[in-house]
Amino acid sequence: MDKYKMLVSNSIIFALGKFTVKAAQFFILMLLTKYLLESQYGITENIVITLQDLIMPVLTLGLAEALFRFSVDKQHSQNEIITNSFAVVVIGIVAFAVFDLIFYFAAKAAGSQYGETYMLLLIPLFAFKSIKNLLAEFTRGIGKSVHYALSSIIESAVMLAVAAVLIIYADAGIYGYILSLVASPVVGIIFLTVTVNPLKYFSVKSFNKQKLRQMLRYSVPNVSNSISWWIVQSSSRYLMVYLSVLAVGGVAGYKSLLEDAWAIAGIYTAASKLPSLINVVSSIFLQAWSLSSSQEVDNSDKNVFYSNVFEYFTPVVFTAAICVFIVLPYVSKILLQGGFYKGWVYSPFLIMGAVTGCFSSFFGAFFDAFYKTKWAMYTTFMGAAANLLICGIFMPVVAKFYDMEAVVYVAAIAFWISYGIIFISRVIVSNRLVAIDTNWFKFISQYLLVSLISVIYTLNLQHKWVFGICALIVLVMLNIKKLLFIFKKLLKRQN
Repeated sequence: MDKYKMLVSNSIIFALGKFTVKAAQFFILMLLTKYLLESQYGITENIVITLQDLIMPVLTLGLAEALFRFSVDKQHSQNEIITNSFAVVVIGIVAFAVFDLIFYFAAKAAGSQYGETYMLLLIPLFAFKSIKNLLAEFTRGIGKSVHYALSSIIESAVMLAVAAVLIIYADAGIYGYILSLVASPVVGIIFLTVTVNPLKYFSVKSFNKQKLRQMLRYSVPNVSNSISWWIVQSSSRYLMVYLSVLAVGGVAGYKSLLEDAWAIAGIYTAASKLPSLINVVSSIFLQAWSLSSSQEVDNSDKNVFYSNVFEYFTPVVFTAAICVFIVLPYVSKILLQGGFYKGWVYSPFLIMGAVTGCFSSFFGAFFDAFYKTKWAMYTTFMGAAANLLICGIFMPVVAKFYDMEAVVYVAAIAFWISYGIIFISRVIVSNRLVAIDTNWFKFISQYLLVSLISVIYTLNLQHKWVFGICALIVLVMLNIKKLLFIFKKLLKRQN
């Protein structure tokens, strides 16, 4: 199949899975913001869920990403890479179980809220999610895109069904949410085992130390990269809680302000889910792009291919961003229930961060394709350092001399700037690997236009939708040929 057709085909397949996943997540967001308090949601999402996203790549050494990249190359033994990956992940699961049990009993003895029994549910959540990630990445790497997408669809349906039953009818609250997250990867494991059965390649005899070292040279830099991504995407939530509380109340007033701070963090966290509307569009393509960019590294015309794809990717992201801005106030009324709704004005800057992140991910795919994961780590580290610096300096000042809730804007701006630094550094560094030929003046002009709309929506100006519609018309006119080409290709593919 032609490489362009393959990219479109895989994008459509991944789209089916991605839209289902995001739809389920939005419905669950509606449930959580309706049935949980702002502070409960803040603690659940940021302590229970987000922290696990930080710990998982550390304890599994990022082997899921290595398994995907190595399974793309047919020169590697599937038996060896599967067996090596599972060996490391099992050790990581045991380590997490020990860590979680120690943390739980210590918190219980201290009378902390983290001594609740839902902390024990994190052990099966970590185990099943780690195993499912391995199976899914291997499935994607060997080209079973349909199976990969179907597993996502089935998992999302199960997660939504379990969450709805346990949260609405059983009034299980936090427990219901976590149990739905546990059930989801279990079903994914069963589906992939029955249909693709990657476990058939597993054999103790196939364990290969030399191959494992080769995989770890690829994956270990991704661990630092994952930590840096976590800092960019999530650390500001914790910083806004603890820095603002200390700045306003000091050590003496720490406990009295903590619940209010978590409520603010909960609203911000809920608002940060809205930029995933952009990620729905971009990640569909980027999943297919990571596969295509890896497959094309040895082709002589790869620079032409990469440049052409970027030329068509750019208007799609910018147009999607404007569309999200236009519908944002209305969608927020549905997704953000009760006191959470006021947080929608935090979303525009976060959306701009997501837009910038789309382009940084595009260039980041080159580092994976060329086995230069250290370069990805360095660029992400720069963004993480900027995020910590901005939050560390400005959050206490804003909380102390203006308003504690205003630190949310500091977090959103830091998020946007961090992604900007990552994107720029990746464009510069990736020139050593590929030569992207594009009109950067046009790109920057469109980026500034979308940024202006984000400011208008953040300020919640009257008739803001008029500015949004005008910007959308300008973007469509500037990119009409490319957008029509993409639309025709999609229609042709459907027929």
